[in-house]
Amino acid sequence: MTRRNPRGPLVYDSEIEATVRRTRREIRRALNYIEEDQGGRSNHTEGMGENNPPPHDVGENNTPHTMFDYAKPHLTGAESSIVRPAIAANNFELKPNTIQMIQQFDEDPNTHIANVLEFYDTFKINGVSGNAIRLRLFPFSLRNKAKQWLNSLPRGSITTWE
Repeated sequence: MTRRNPRGPLVYDSEIEATVRRTRREIRRALNYIEEDQGGRSNHTEGMGENNPPPHDVGENNTPHTMFDYAKPHLTGAESSIVRPAIAANNFELKPNTIQMIQQFDEDPNTHIANVLEFYDTFKINGVSGNAIRLRLFPFSLRNKAKQWLNSLPRGSITTWE
């Protein structure tokens, strides 16, 4: 198995034609079972004899996974707990130095909120409400356990700064 080719080396099959016939037969059986099931039949084994077992799972993807597949992050459940309001202004941007400045506040919650509110009061952008600015900047002001707390809230649970 290489990085570019996730499959392993090809296996030599001396009876390739017999293998192809068997695979095609299994696919045909699987398609027939699906059609019968959609036609109102609920039990696949109703009309089968002992010599005719149901085919193995032909439709499943049985290719081996690479380490990248296992390490790839899943984005399900990664949505924010803060609902960000739509911004009509096309010139709104949070600069990196703004984010750095807001990350330096104290661990004491009361002092933190007081400093964050003071910082927010210095922002005025035409076409952008103060609520939108606060909701977008607030997650950047949190660290450690406070950030974990924010991420543990249900998706969309914070809709306004008030």
